[in-house]
Amino acid sequence: MKLIKAAMLPLFLAGLFSSAHAETSSVNPESLQISRATFLADGEVQLPTDFHRWVHVGTFVKEDGINIFDNTKIEIPLIGNTYIEPSAYNHYMATGEWADGSQIVKEFTEVEADKKCDLKGTHVCKTAFGTAIFQNNYAGYGYMVKDKQRFPKAAGNWAYFTTGHVKPPYPQAAKVKATADCAACHIAHAADQNYVFAAQKIGLERMNPNNK
Repeated sequence: MKLIKAAMLPLFLAGLFSSAHAETSSVNPESLQISRATFLADGEVQLPTDFHRWVHVGTFVKEDGINIFDNTKIEIPLIGNTYIEPSAYNHYMATGEWADGSQIVKEFTEVEADKKCDLKGTHVCKTAFGTAIFQNNYAGYGYMVKDKQRFPKAAGNWAYFTTGHVKPPYPQAAKVKATADCAACHIAHAADQNYVFAAQKIGLERMNPNNK
């Protein structure tokens, strides 16, 4: 069955958040045990399958340009959703720092693109249950892991992995990406944020009372 999730564009731009947001105001970061990624004997990482149950911290729309997962031209606008593993999220919200072992996923979905939608402009679709931009197919995800033991020379000790630009079922494991493929952008544009685009995620605003 075709999986369709609906949301209004203004909500996308503001960010939609999972009910998995945890209380952080009383968290003692020293007591937190960070859930860690699983690495296989050949050095590949086991890609997470449960990240839709992690903390959702932001949504954005990428209308055009290049798909970062395979450097192909974007023909159908993509919606990006970012998820943080809960123990890493709690530590960050309590301290402003990413703990060793932190895991982050950014997943793309394609927007609905059929005859009931404005395909030459807004991609807004008119349906019996509302006029909106709708998410359609899952289209791959990127995965960041912070591990100072495995990646001591990497900027911020972050390693980057991806499923590629594919629809589910996703691959079970992945090799670390070359610096030029993923890390270079984070180094160039997010070095002052410990290489995570936190300032662009409304769900990572630590002083926002709605995130407590």
